[in-house]
Amino acid sequence: MQVESWKEPLLKLPLDELKKAQCFVTDLIQTLATLHTKTEGSIVIFPPEDPLKIEERRRDKRFDMEIEGVCSLVKKQESEVSKESPVIIRDISKRGLRFVTIQSLMPSDVLVVTFQLPATIVAGAIYKNPQKKVYVEIRRIREFPTPEGIKYDVGAQSIESERVIELLKEEENRAQVNKRLALKGDTRILIASIKETQAKRLEEFLLKQGYVVHKVSQKQQAIALLRKNKFDIVVSDIDTAKINEFELLKDIKMEFPTVGVIVEIDTMVDWKIILSWEVDNYLTKNFNDEEFNIILESVQKKLLYKSMFGVDFKKSRLEGLNILVLSKKEVIKKLLGSAANEKGLKLFFVDDTTSARTVLKGHKIDFIIVDSEITGPEGCQLLMNIKKDFPHIETIVISQNLQARCDFLVNGADNFIVEPIESQEIFAILP
Repeated sequence: MQVESWKEPLLKLPLDELKKAQCFVTDLIQTLATLHTKTEGSIVIFPPEDPLKIEERRRDKRFDMEIEGVCSLVKKQESEVSKESPVIIRDISKRGLRFVTIQSLMPSDVLVVTFQLPATIVAGAIYKNPQKKVYVEIRRIREFPTPEGIKYDVGAQSIESERVIELLKEEENRAQVNKRLALKGDTRILIASIKETQAKRLEEFLLKQGYVVHKVSQKQQAIALLRKNKFDIVVSDIDTAKINEFELLKDIKMEFPTVGVIVEIDTMVDWKIILSWEVDNYLTKNFNDEEFNIILESVQKKLLYKSMFGVDFKKSRLEGLNILVLSKKEVIKKLLGSAANEKGLKLFFVDDTTSARTVLKGHKIDFIIVDSEITGPEGCQLLMNIKKDFPHIETIVISQNLQARCDFLVNGADNFIVEPIESQEIFAILP
């Protein structure tokens, strides 16, 4: 009897590995079954909330109430609020607050909420002090009409004052990085390429912008210069990088791990190959100046943040990130769904831009994955609006067309993935 091809590798696995495979397949089946469950709306949230955890929260010590208080914005996103805005607190728990306000706020806004507890509920270790000052981060917002006008029902998660300081520090760090980006003369770039004409054009372009630039055509020259002088970024091309089985990339990452590397590629197969050498980003074949500037600045930001503050900005974030996924593709649902529990991700799957905007207005979102097949011609406009209204949300565009990359980058995309998608590409982008 002939064994089906997909079974053959399983037959070679030892028992302990088979058990791991069984657990993975079981989780994957449950994930896909959940994602395919019909819902009343067009937004699917994964993983779904455990009914037992919901019931546990309901048993928390909390009160239905109407307590007057005020809130002030600590971390500025795009909201414009007065110094203090009145709120009516409806619910209190150890996890956070639910309150109603007439003031328009945004998910991710960080507030300090001040209020006075009534004497009737001042008891126990949590509530013994009637005067309360609580730091919270907005997680969801629901807008509803009233005879007096639009009001907002806000759910906010409690955060420690130390975390507030960290968030403010992140804002300061971003500002410092942006200032450093403007100082072109502080950035040293090495062009390593056997393509003399292209290397010369790139050298002239960078020099005009004020960068310190050196140009070499051989790997040995590049390594010698890197040993002699401090360089921030090396720019090369796939033909040069391929020489002696990618010897240039291997030696740079082994001896100079803090140096950024950008490589011009011919096809996405090239990119998938050089990913293993920790190349920071790529340029498409015959790239224009606009694409090069965007990619160069992206790599600079990453390197500056790490050199100035000692951490990768993405890895400094908390767990429990929310990801908005605008796609119908099964492969994306499988990749992200299987990783959701492991990485502590909460996924919002939507099928259209209207639903995407609904999620953005009502929930704190950290990353957006956009399938250009869904957005069509309005994809670039959607990205422009996201960057305008939610500047700190990172966007990843998935497309079948590599040539569309520059347009998406110009309009605000932080990363671009060409199909077919591989798990290492998405996981290299996410924290």
